[in-house]
Amino acid sequence: MNDTAVTIDEQIRAFASAVRAHLDDLPADELDEIMTGLTADLADQAADNDGVLELGDPAAYAEELRSAAGLPPRSEDGQRIRMRDRFAAWRTATADSIRGSVFGAWLLDLLIALRPVWWVLRGIAMFALVVGTPLGAIMPLAPMNWLIGLALVIVSVQWGRGLWLPQNWLRHVRTVVSVIAVVMLPFILASTLTPRVEYVGDEYSPQGLMLDGVQINNIFAYDAEGNPIDRVQLFTGKGTPLDLYGASGGQNLFSTEDGESQFGVQDDGLIATVPIEDYRGKPVWNIYPLDEADIDTDMFQPDTSTIKRPEPPFQKAPSIESAQESPTPSPDADDELQPQPTESPAP
Repeated sequence: MNDTAVTIDEQIRAFASAVRAHLDDLPADELDEIMTGLTADLADQAADNDGVLELGDPAAYAEELRSAAGLPPRSEDGQRIRMRDRFAAWRTATADSIRGSVFGAWLLDLLIALRPVWWVLRGIAMFALVVGTPLGAIMPLAPMNWLIGLALVIVSVQWGRGLWLPQNWLRHVRTVVSVIAVVMLPFILASTLTPRVEYVGDEYSPQGLMLDGVQINNIFAYDAEGNPIDRVQLFTGKGTPLDLYGASGGQNLFSTEDGESQFGVQDDGLIATVPIEDYRGKPVWNIYPLDEADIDTDMFQPDTSTIKRPEPPFQKAPSIESAQESPTPSPDADDELQPQPTESPAP
């Protein structure tokens, strides 16, 4: 009985070796996987048939294994199967397997009929990839974008029809683009179906002192008699300094001999407003009038040699007249106006 077992093992090894010879055009790892399963199947068949094993033609058996694995037939020159041929054979085998059921055949026919839709979607994905448009903006708005999108869709459709592929490398480009399109399309569809929410914030409020929407460049104070006042401090009713450029003051900095100082830019962009500094070297923006200087347009820095106190808009403002008291009547005049009693004659 042991001799019989050895004989069957030898038969299996010899048959497996012959089959391997007919499959030697396959990659080594794939060939080892097929042969490992073959040896185990033959041993199981021998055990089920009480040690009797009927082996057929190794070449025919090898072709059956190829067909079951979805591999193309062996090439005549014995060279390894190209990846394209292997993929084509796998696709054919997969399609045949799907068509084995009624529902599978119906679904596959439907997908084949919808291939033009896929070609258009691939063109849209190409547009999003080439133009760099956000994935949600499928419909290009600019005329040039319309033309680019239409051209890419036409190219994708022609590729799907097997046209416009004069060079072999373009077929590889088509495959890569198709893979990228498959990855991108779910994100495109998701961003398209997601409602866009636009957040509208409060209107921008200019900082600093404005008059009828126009920036105030400086402030000049006059006393009741109309004479200009130099260096006045202005505050709001709450005690907040009335800063020309708002609470943050001028944010522009320029270098001085003592370090850095702030300056503001007037609406013409040519004049800088320079504050005075307190004993701590901190700029004070609510003391008017503020000094002014020309701006060096090349450096965008105040020309320190031109810093000066600006001239007031006029040398004297209208004076405020004090309310004059109305004249009071004199006692004599009152007496004259009042009737005077006359004396009665003595009897």
